[in-house]
Amino acid sequence: MKAIGTHSTNDEKQLEDYLTKISDWDKGSLYYEPIGGGITNLNWRVLNKDNNKEYFIKVPGVGTEIFIDRKASLEANSLAAKIGLGPEVYDFLSEFGVEIYDFLHDHTTCTNSSFENLDTAKKVLEGYKKFHSAGNLSIVKSGIDLVEDHFKQLSEFKCEIPSDFEFLKYNFNVAKEILLKAGLDLVPCFHDPIAGNFLFSKTGELKMVDFEYSFQGDRFYDLAVFFGEMFFTDEIEDELLKQYFGASNETIKSKIYIYKAIADI
Repeated sequence: MKAIGTHSTNDEKQLEDYLTKISDWDKGSLYYEPIGGGITNLNWRVLNKDNNKEYFIKVPGVGTEIFIDRKASLEANSLAAKIGLGPEVYDFLSEFGVEIYDFLHDHTTCTNSSFENLDTAKKVLEGYKKFHSAGNLSIVKSGIDLVEDHFKQLSEFKCEIPSDFEFLKYNFNVAKEILLKAGLDLVPCFHDPIAGNFLFSKTGELKMVDFEYSFQGDRFYDLAVFFGEMFFTDEIEDELLKQYFGASNETIKSKIYIYKAIADI
């Protein structure tokens, strides 16, 4: 691990600059190393020798403010930590959008193949249910809102429009009308079920991380994105829906089906 002042890249210099802004930490006691796997951000492991604790630090990637609301992320991550679903959160650098958590030692990160084990899928589903029942988040953004945000960005950033865009948009609006008539079931939503965001301790305790895309949204959309990401069979989905709701019926399955299509847009 590197000490403060020994940077050799711009990314390391950026991290060191952030770390020196934390008044509660002695920069002479801090050491760091990069962690791979970040898609939109730079991730670091930081050791504070003063308290002998390690932290996971996420530095926002360039341009990510276009689609990630860092204040909403902090709120959602803090809520997850409060209910024991996520690691402890520290807001030392939240004004810069930098996220800091306890480093999760002795935890195993899931892969998509982990979800071939139905028990793993059921444990993660219980994590979803726990977060969905945790209260409220201050910003409301349903799956419908998220897609419409992307539509606006296509125009704003003068993106190349697919040849079938009008067809997609028409069918999206048909689905939107149906879903709004059925009513939205707004709860805190995770919205980012990449397998690596689920970790298990040696004793089988689940932690969920990366609540960057979390808002108050429709629970059916949140479940649909999870089911779609893991490519569950219809039979497995039906079993998971019975676990979550106590029953599975055509109304529930129809909402999941429609939302999976919307999520793919």
